[in-house]
Amino acid sequence: MGKDKTIQDLKVDAHIAVLHTKVDSLIDKQKELTERVRANEKVVAAVTLLGTVVIAVIGAGYFAPKAEAAWSAGEMIQRMREWKSEQERTPVDEMLNSALILHDEEMEHGCNDTAEQE
Repeated sequence: MGKDKTIQDLKVDAHIAVLHTKVDSLIDKQKELTERVRANEKVVAAVTLLGTVVIAVIGAGYFAPKAEAAWSAGEMIQRMREWKSEQERTPVDEMLNSALILHDEEMEHGCNDTAEQE
C-alpha cells in the first residue's frame, strides 16, 4: 500500500504542480521586468550624459573669451607698418629738445642772418 496514493495525496501533488508552474511563470516575468528596467536605466544614463555634454558645451561657449576678428592681409601689413613706425619714431620731447638746441646754436653763431647778395 505504500505505492497507492490517496485522493488527498493526489490533490496535494496537483496543487504543488500548479504552484511550480506559477513560480516558473513569475520567475520568467521577473527576468523580463529586470531586462526592461536595465534598458530604461541605459536610456536614462545616455540622456543624462547627453544633457551634461550639451550644458558643458553651451557653458564653454558662453564663458569663453571672445575671439578677435581675423585680419585681412592689408590690415596685417598696415599694422606691421604702424608697429615699425612706432619702434623707429623719435619721441616728441626729444624732437622738441633737438629743435631748441639747433635753434639756440644758430642764434649763437649768427646763422640766422639773411643771405647776403653778391
